[in-house]
Amino acid sequence: MSALLLGLVLLPFGSAALSLLVGHRAEVAVKGLSVGASGLGLVLAGVVAVPQLGDAAATGQVYASTSAAGPPIELSMYVDQLSAVMLLLAHTVSFLVQVYSLGYLAADPRYPSYTALVALFTGAMTVVVTADDLWLLLVGWELMGACSYFLIAHHWELPEAREGAVKAFLMTRTADLGLLFAIILLGIRFDSYRISTIMAAISDGGFVRDELWLPAMLLGAAVIGKSAQFPLHTWLPDAMPGPTPISALIHAATMVAAGVFLVARTYPLFLSAPAALNLLAGVAALTMLLGALYALLSEDLKRVLAWSTVSQLAYMFGALAVGAYSAGILHLLAHGAFKALLFLAAGSVVHAVGSTSMSSMGGLREKLPDTFITMTVGFGALAGIAPLVGFFTKDAVIGASLDAATAGRLIWPWLAWVLFASTVLTALVTVAYCLRAWLRVFFGQVASSAEPAPTSEPAPPAEPVDEDQQPPVLVTEVHESPWAMRGPLYLLAVPTTVGGLAVAYPHLLLGSEREHHLLHPELAVVMTLLIASAAAVTIWAGRRSTGRATRRPFVPHPPVDRIYEVGLVRPVRRLALLVRAGDRDVIDAYAVGAGASARGLGWVLRLSQNGNVQGYLMVVVVGAAALAVAAGVMA
Repeated sequence: MSALLLGLVLLPFGSAALSLLVGHRAEVAVKGLSVGASGLGLVLAGVVAVPQLGDAAATGQVYASTSAAGPPIELSMYVDQLSAVMLLLAHTVSFLVQVYSLGYLAADPRYPSYTALVALFTGAMTVVVTADDLWLLLVGWELMGACSYFLIAHHWELPEAREGAVKAFLMTRTADLGLLFAIILLGIRFDSYRISTIMAAISDGGFVRDELWLPAMLLGAAVIGKSAQFPLHTWLPDAMPGPTPISALIHAATMVAAGVFLVARTYPLFLSAPAALNLLAGVAALTMLLGALYALLSEDLKRVLAWSTVSQLAYMFGALAVGAYSAGILHLLAHGAFKALLFLAAGSVVHAVGSTSMSSMGGLREKLPDTFITMTVGFGALAGIAPLVGFFTKDAVIGASLDAATAGRLIWPWLAWVLFASTVLTALVTVAYCLRAWLRVFFGQVASSAEPAPTSEPAPPAEPVDEDQQPPVLVTEVHESPWAMRGPLYLLAVPTTVGGLAVAYPHLLLGSEREHHLLHPELAVVMTLLIASAAAVTIWAGRRSTGRATRRPFVPHPPVDRIYEVGLVRPVRRLALLVRAGDRDVIDAYAVGAGASARGLGWVLRLSQNGNVQGYLMVVVVGAAALAVAAGVMA
């Protein structure tokens, strides 16, 4: 098993290296390699992960260790129930994304580098979920950030793509400082960087309440940035210029899911520090509602789904904050299935109409029947419609927040009530924006306008183009996607439809040690009635606005971005201008002045070099006489 685990980690990196090595010389081979390696990775993930599900004991392996001063840094892997389900999720979505990309980016001139980065991304996530050493986890964590930068900027000729990539990189890297400092503090405190050792020591007790609040808070800051929670939530919607398959991978199985995973992986630390749980609960309560409202106002289909990811990740953090570990992880898995389905279905729509703006869509249910069916299932799961998987996992999260509010466990009771109210209200707003987007895309009519609708991502090329061709050739004829794109949609629709069984039998995945009372029939009935009411109001409001052409922007500019601009970006830019001026006018002026002085002195000395030997001899005689006189005076 240790050899299989090491092979699972190394396989994506080997695939990426081969893809870059082959490059454009054999693009068919590159495509076969990308799909074959990701398929083999999925098989290896199944072989490694399935035996670890349920009540199986966790397995660990140390492959190498340092002997430097201080706690050893180890190349150690660890697979338990949490790592197992995350491995299955990440490699399943990665494989489907590679297959989907065969159709979506068939004519893309940068396909070899694209597929290599996807493989690196998958490998980095594998390192994160299997690492048992904090420094090894940090390596995978940072490698994911670097891959996301390049993938978001895949269409680097577009200013929006470059700006979105830089924003994502800077905001997540800033938050990652929290993880770095937390690793240092935990290593000093426990004389070890091994995660399993540290968590076992914390679980055994002996720590005063909130004694470990600082490393828990630092980890909380890192996951807030990585999972796009308030106030670092604005980078995720701005990452939409990247290819849609990458959006599915980032939003469903890697990157943003890594933040939730890290909290669950270090859960004993957070349970020992209620201050950190209060932080997570407060951030989650605000972020989930804020993200849902932005999704409701957005006119861009991909940004609707991006804001919904921000909102649904907050659901997971809320569940973990109130102690509902199983509910949070099951919602993470459910979200991975239906959000990957929604993004890939959105890519099918973009492939058909050539734009991500919903004002360019309408009446597509007959032209895109397979996309319509699968995306309807995805929207239903996101909205929490029974009996789809989202209904059961959301019910579990909302029920857990209600239990925390009434029982007063872990977090402040008033904060638990705020979290519960936010989960209910967010669920209703989620129904509204899901139904609105569904009606705008597949029903109604295309809004008439003289100007082209803005789009967050350029449509994929209809035929091969050169890299220097700007912009890519847009698709103008509405048509259904090829089966390389439709096949993954139907495969993802299966767990989205029947995945609710995992909530009824969570011990089959997470073991019998976790809480299992996840279903709340009374709450489910109330939520069903509220959801039906929200749907009715949305349909009524939609009929009143039918036929009205809208030219609203993608989404109102988030106020927090304005705060960053005024309070951080502009001062740093002015300071940079000041530093540049000082370098130019002071340091460079000193260096230039020193050089000019040396040249001037050389010019003066050159005047004495006239080639007259008698003059040279006279200088020597006068100099010698002067030295003699000076010596006599001193004597």
